[in-house]
Amino acid sequence: MKRIGFVTSAELRDLTPDDRSAVPVLAARGVEVVPVVWTEPLPGRLDGLVLRSTWDYHLKVDDFLAWVAWVEAAGLPLWNAPATVRWNVDKKYLLEVEASAIPVVPTRHAVRGSGVALPALLREAGWAEAVVKPSVSGGAFETWRAGPGEADALRFARQLAAMDCLVQPFLPELVSGGEWSLLFFGHRYSHAVLKRPVGGDFRVQEEFGGAFAPVEPPAGLLAAAQAALEAAGERTLYARVDGVIRGGRFEVMELELVEPSLFLGTAAGAAERFAAEIVAAFG
Repeated sequence: MKRIGFVTSAELRDLTPDDRSAVPVLAARGVEVVPVVWTEPLPGRLDGLVLRSTWDYHLKVDDFLAWVAWVEAAGLPLWNAPATVRWNVDKKYLLEVEASAIPVVPTRHAVRGSGVALPALLREAGWAEAVVKPSVSGGAFETWRAGPGEADALRFARQLAAMDCLVQPFLPELVSGGEWSLLFFGHRYSHAVLKRPVGGDFRVQEEFGGAFAPVEPPAGLLAAAQAALEAAGERTLYARVDGVIRGGRFEVMELELVEPSLFLGTAAGAAERFAAEIVAAFG
């Protein structure tokens, strides 16, 4: 059997329940899945690696990218590919996607130490409220809703002194309509979920009370998500396109190409499609 490592973090060394659902499906195809904690030595011979739940990488991104480079230098196949990972870890890639004429939630990138003032940024953009997040982040880490007041300006200044930040308009549509996540394996559409925040919040992550449910996207929405993925120009084993419907069109919030939740348990055949792409990728 081939031995493929599912790369995870120390806190999830037994993998997530969703990823574990792919283990028997892959075993039936002659692939043994081995959990690999990225901060620890590799567990013996491996034929390749698939990034899965490295959900702490944003806290030590330099170490993570050094590990990716080490895997690459060792000649061990890694998906998604190292070049894709390097491009996708910093969310300023959204500016490149937007430059490809893909509708993206309006985004301002503020560089660490630049001294950009939040009230001035809001005035220039014409936004009454915004969402601030680190340029490298995961799980809504240090993500918050901001206004033009002095307290928020000071909080932003402190955050910007420590890290690059993205600033985007606060979207009521995210609260009322939810966030769409469309999953692709090998650039082929597999399934989708709609994520909604708990009342009074805007974050859709489960750790903040958010919930998700399977959904079938309209043809136009699916086409828009597919176009966004193609515009990125990255060859991917797996991809998740997150976005919101605003003004009647789908606007991209993120292209998740490093370690997205795949929601395999929400759709019949999703684990099988994921497994088939892994088998094809590793020959």
